[in-house]
Amino acid sequence: MTRTTSDPAAPPTTRADDCCAVPARDPRIAGHFDRKTRERTAGGVLPPMVDVSARLLEQLASDAAAQQPTLLELGCGTGAMTVALLEAGATSANAVDLSPESLATARRRADEAGVGERAIFENGDAALLELASHDWVILDRVFCCYPDVEALLANASGAALQRLAFSVPTSRGLRGLANRIFWAAEAFLTRFQHGPCPGYVHSVDRIEARLAAAGFRRISHASTWFWYTAVWQRA
Repeated sequence: MTRTTSDPAAPPTTRADDCCAVPARDPRIAGHFDRKTRERTAGGVLPPMVDVSARLLEQLASDAAAQQPTLLELGCGTGAMTVALLEAGATSANAVDLSPESLATARRRADEAGVGERAIFENGDAALLELASHDWVILDRVFCCYPDVEALLANASGAALQRLAFSVPTSRGLRGLANRIFWAAEAFLTRFQHGPCPGYVHSVDRIEARLAAAGFRRISHASTWFWYTAVWQRA
């Protein structure tokens, strides 16, 4: 029997399969990341963690060792963040993604790191799945791929018992303006190539206002040139 994120009582030793997938609001997302994952894993390599994800990991890793949280990562991609936090001290992890190719790579990454028995990977839309509560919920470079940020944030924040951490392209100031221009141009230039999913520069102010209204307070944040990372704690 497989376990999904709606079954918190089952032991974390089985893995959800694709028969349990929840259809996505935008099916182009899965196809886009399936193609990217095949390209990045050619020859059996595992894609490295990108810089913005490494920054978010820095904000979480030391507390993972101290608190040993249960983890839910939404839009886990090829599993670099999930596996790193399990190695840092998280006790177990559920991870959700729309891309079957990404999930297969994430499972392989977890197995090769020796944490596969503590990780469950599920194919589905994180805004539509019924999510069980976890100590920490992570959304690393996820809002920028998703059109309905309100639905995704509401579902994610409802599942976070202690923390919600995220990374997004910044929408603030001149860097936010540059992001909006760049992402709009990229979407225009690539929209005829295999029907790629568009990217979004959602309002960081609106995301953080929603978290504050849901009873969270920001405990850590950082900015790179064009990205913003933050960790919010349930008050």
